[in-house]
Amino acid sequence: MRRRILRATVVAVVCAVVLFSVPLAVVVLRLYRQDEVRELQQLADQVAVSVPADVHDTRDPMELPPTESGTRLGVYDDTGRLVIGAGPVRGDGPVREALAGSAASRRLGDQLVAAVPVGSGERVRAVVRAASPADGPLRRAALTWTGMLGLAAVAVGVGVALSVRSSRRLAGPLEALAATAARLEGGDLTARAAPSGLPEADEVADALGSAAGHIDRLLRRERAFSSDASHQLRTALTRVRLELEGALSATAPTDPHDAMRTALASLTHMETTLGDLLALARDVPERASLDIGELLAEAERRWHGELAAAGRPLLVIAEEDLPEAVGSARAGRQVLDVLLANAVVHGSGAVTVTARDAAGVLAVDIEDEGPALPEDQDVFARRRNGGTGHGIGLALARSLAEAEGGRLMLSGRSPHPRFTWLIASRYEEPGQ
Repeated sequence: MRRRILRATVVAVVCAVVLFSVPLAVVVLRLYRQDEVRELQQLADQVAVSVPADVHDTRDPMELPPTESGTRLGVYDDTGRLVIGAGPVRGDGPVREALAGSAASRRLGDQLVAAVPVGSGERVRAVVRAASPADGPLRRAALTWTGMLGLAAVAVGVGVALSVRSSRRLAGPLEALAATAARLEGGDLTARAAPSGLPEADEVADALGSAAGHIDRLLRRERAFSSDASHQLRTALTRVRLELEGALSATAPTDPHDAMRTALASLTHMETTLGDLLALARDVPERASLDIGELLAEAERRWHGELAAAGRPLLVIAEEDLPEAVGSARAGRQVLDVLLANAVVHGSGAVTVTARDAAGVLAVDIEDEGPALPEDQDVFARRRNGGTGHGIGLALARSLAEAEGGRLMLSGRSPHPRFTWLIASRYEEPGQ
């Protein structure tokens, strides 16, 4: 690209110089010739003033002024015959035109000739003829052309220097963009092109960086989805396994239909969970009106039996005139399931779910009667193998809540753990 820019700039400069200098060179030569003819006419006029009334009068011989080398002066009588000076013996074309009463000038062979009549009115008593070499203006023009050629060379050199600088300035950002694109293609989604100062290239770099960031977020979301989906499905599969193993134990009732129905219900819930997670893997949050009453009723139906079987009551409270909220029902189901599952596994005693108005924002509190949480424990951290904590579920719930424009936080550590889910209102945007 740099060579193409350099070649195009040099060609443009050379064409501009040629188109400008060739007509100028022709005009310069013509001006020098006109200047030479004018000088000859002025010289002839000066001599014509001193020409006596009778050019043949020997008592008062006429003297011609000295001239430059190569310039010839001659005086002709009214018959066109040379009287004094240098020139053809018989007057040539310009002399004859001057005898007719008008000054004349032209090029004859290798000379420029100017002839001026001497006299007034219709009577011309003499003619002054001045001639100089015709190559004089050409030599002067050649010197001027040499200077013009030098200036043209300087102009071409400046054009080349500017084109080299411009090619570097233009090609450098594009080469950096190409290198950044190659790094992105190689999997380095953190690659970014540094600002170049060229607005167009910087706009492309910003767009490329935005696209890379968007792709990076999508990949992170897909990886998180894989972990989250495996966690949720593993929890449901463990529940089904325990139910089936309990039905097959020696102390189980002889009729396994109840266990099979419970297992089918768990599989149906697992299928719903998988569908919800697949739908939530998108990048654009759903901004539909959220029916919090229906969500709480579904959560109560799903978790009442399991908590009742463990002797733990589930209390769901919804205040009157709750604020309107928007979001995804799928995300809401998953957030409530994660928080209730966390209360089942890590908590104890009664579980209370309260929907309330928190300064114009819909808030849902989930609290159980389990032990207080340590101040230094981050319950939302993703648990690694061999680590301690509340696992991947709470991290999933927080990411789902934030993706829908809400917040999920641990609002109380003692005397009992309390989680609060703030749901986005109709006028809020995600991430605010």
